[in-house]
Amino acid sequence: MTRYFYILLFCLLSISVKALDVSVIISQYYSVQPDLQPYIEVYFHNVASSLSRIKEAQNDSLFENKVKVTLLFMQNDQIIKFDHFIIESGFRKENKDFIALKRYGLQPGKYNLNFTFVDLGDTTNVYKSAAEVNVKDAPKSPFISNLVLVADTSTNLDPSVSKNNLFYGLIPFSYVNASLNRFGIYLESYQTNLLQQEVTNYTVKIFKLAGKNAEKLIGRTTIKRKSAFIDNIFTWFDATYYESGQYKIQVFLNDKDKKAIDSTAYFFTKSNPVRDEALLSSKFADEVEASFIGKMNLDEINYTLRAIAMNVKNSDVELLNRLLKEDNKISKSNFLYNFFKEKSTIFPEDYYKQYMEVAKAVDKKYKTGFGYGFESDRGLIFMKYGKPSDMITVNDDPSSAPYEVWLYYDIPKLAQSNVKFLFYNPFLDGMDYRLLQSNARGEVRNPNWKKELYKTVARNPDNLPPDKYEVPSGFNRHAEEWLQDL
Repeated sequence: MTRYFYILLFCLLSISVKALDVSVIISQYYSVQPDLQPYIEVYFHNVASSLSRIKEAQNDSLFENKVKVTLLFMQNDQIIKFDHFIIESGFRKENKDFIALKRYGLQPGKYNLNFTFVDLGDTTNVYKSAAEVNVKDAPKSPFISNLVLVADTSTNLDPSVSKNNLFYGLIPFSYVNASLNRFGIYLESYQTNLLQQEVTNYTVKIFKLAGKNAEKLIGRTTIKRKSAFIDNIFTWFDATYYESGQYKIQVFLNDKDKKAIDSTAYFFTKSNPVRDEALLSSKFADEVEASFIGKMNLDEINYTLRAIAMNVKNSDVELLNRLLKEDNKISKSNFLYNFFKEKSTIFPEDYYKQYMEVAKAVDKKYKTGFGYGFESDRGLIFMKYGKPSDMITVNDDPSSAPYEVWLYYDIPKLAQSNVKFLFYNPFLDGMDYRLLQSNARGEVRNPNWKKELYKTVARNPDNLPPDKYEVPSGFNRHAEEWLQDL
């Protein structure tokens, strides 16, 4: 039986305005005493840049972040267990992510874990989510636990957060970024002493995911461990030559005949733009050269790269940024061809023509004088989510800057309905509309949007910051009516 590891991705990174961002990793293990009782570990990785700073009273150069967490364990709509605590970063001078680890003993069964996170630096910055966890009894035969990905380790003598005097810093969001040239794996095995052999063999396989239900074996190794009632297994893997993309790492527990009797797997994303560019430069295939991409000059290629920037995969963002800074036509051509080939395997050129027809129209309509029109805030949203279902433009409200509200009845790629975007023109120049507020997942969230919108018409003579300024009563606030869901 293969055990897949549970991970929650909380709120994608915002472009410019903070939105509470936490990675929560849940894994199940078994305690030695008494007799393999199940428990779960909940690992919290808090993204400091998504939180508001709390300044130290005696020293303005120091600040901290605090997140209040409420965790409910539910079964059949009944609260079985709950926890309420605060995660603190401690005072420091620089923005740095901070972490916490909690352990909970649970009886076997299915649980719904409901999380609420509140930024104590800005209590309007709240995120709620839930996960289902299936806690299982220990089998009577040898077996292995969930698998987690490790970024680093540090010595820690506190047994409540460490194992074998080591604290394992996990990789958040299942994302091995470009700066990580190696990653570790941690898992536990149980009752391998029942195999009646001195040494137990584990096979590790790493697969590159190539598409729907398709995977390519790119690495294989064997781990030998002394058989034991319980064993903590940790090892490092070199990721220097992994190209960007989706991967699966799977560990198999083998019996004395080298037959797998249990396995556990973990899916992750690797970003490696340096490796990607090297591969793209070396494989300028005849297919690409003879295609519609091969007929473009460098200016046309650069224009098209910028037009697709908002729609490339997260794992390709760093590579695209790197390509745009250089003049490597071969790498750029390969990147473009791969992008449109993935969108339409059979008719990539037709997809390209339709896409660029929209991009050129958006470029013309939303041009601001700074970059291309599809790089403006309105252009980016149009290219990402398409034409809005409805649009409201307000240019004659004397109490606010000009603004637009875009409504999408449904955005399938976000699995979200009734999505709204508020754009405003703080410079009153007619074209440069900025995204001020949205209820879309992963987009701008601004608790002070109302103050920003009305502040631009000189109703704040002292030029106070938004968190100190209150919108005077009696304002003609039509924007609030349009944006009541935000």
